[in-house]
Amino acid sequence: MNQYLEPVLDYVRERWILVLAVLLTVLLLVGYVLFTLNALLPRWRLRTDLVGQAATAEAVYNNRTQAEQGTTGQLAQQIAAAEAEFDQKTNLFLTEQQAAQFLAGLYDSAASTGVSIVVLQAMPRPQALPGDGQKSVFDVRQFHLVVEGSMAQLTSFASRIEVTAVPGIVLQNLLLSPGEVDLPDVLSLDLLLVTSPYAADEPVANLPPSTPVPPPVTATPLPTPNTAVPPTPDTAALLAQLDQAWQQQNWPEVINLINGTLQEDPTNAAMVEKLYAAYVNYGYQLAGSGNPSAAMIQFETAVGLIPGRGEAELALQSLRPPTATATAEVTLYTVQRGDTLYSIARRYGSTVDAVKAANGLTSNNINPGQQLIIP
Repeated sequence: MNQYLEPVLDYVRERWILVLAVLLTVLLLVGYVLFTLNALLPRWRLRTDLVGQAATAEAVYNNRTQAEQGTTGQLAQQIAAAEAEFDQKTNLFLTEQQAAQFLAGLYDSAASTGVSIVVLQAMPRPQALPGDGQKSVFDVRQFHLVVEGSMAQLTSFASRIEVTAVPGIVLQNLLLSPGEVDLPDVLSLDLLLVTSPYAADEPVANLPPSTPVPPPVTATPLPTPNTAVPPTPDTAALLAQLDQAWQQQNWPEVINLINGTLQEDPTNAAMVEKLYAAYVNYGYQLAGSGNPSAAMIQFETAVGLIPGRGEAELALQSLRPPTATATAEVTLYTVQRGDTLYSIARRYGSTVDAVKAANGLTSNNINPGQQLIIP
């Protein structure tokens, strides 16, 4: 065996450098293979997996994008339909300007038909509206209207209001009462005006032309027929006329002039006091001239303007007939929505103070469903 190894060893001894280079080459090749298997191959596999995941994620994203685009289109259609429905419903409401225009037009209708608006009084809201603390979608304002004239004139006036009314104007508790001897007939009704800040400011069919006179916010009697509230561009001239009418004790003119002043400045407390005094003085004047029923209307209007003041209440008590000793028949009435103490008392031939006294009321506020004793 040695004879075979000996030549190999001699060959290696003579060419050891070449042999060493071959061994190093082999070792490098083995190391490269091992490095490829342990380092590069796992990373290649990881890269392949990531590429596949990215392709899957891109496909999912594209599908979701298409689905969201379809959902966005549906939402846009739903929003457009909701906006169209909202616009259609807000057309049923009035703007503040249109409500004022309607109230001012009542005086034009009264002048045209020859009747006299005795009371146009803003009433408390029937109930609290939902969404307190937030901007309401709509607002309901109630006014009590009392008009005097002949039965034919009052019927013509009522028909004008019904023709003028639009969905945002509701008439309630309309009552025509024949007057006593030498006294005009009486029409009383309640008006509900539904306004909205979202209402379209477009001309409303049947409403009277716009007028610069704003509606009254408190009791506004016009004691003489064919009298409408005039514009008051010159306040100084109006105050001068008021002083002259006061000195002449022309109380209907005084009341008319004060109402004109309050239309320019509704928060003028001094003018409200003067208006109260004018009602009381006019009531005493009517009572002294033998017209107690008309006098009681003035005293009741004064009580409604400033509740709790003694002058008007004492005057009403003095005009009431003495209480009969026999037991009076009592009527029990359930308050309906839109009723007021004035309309209830008028309907049963009583007075506001009598109803309040019979029920122990300290104010004019009543609620639907409440039962009242009508004396």
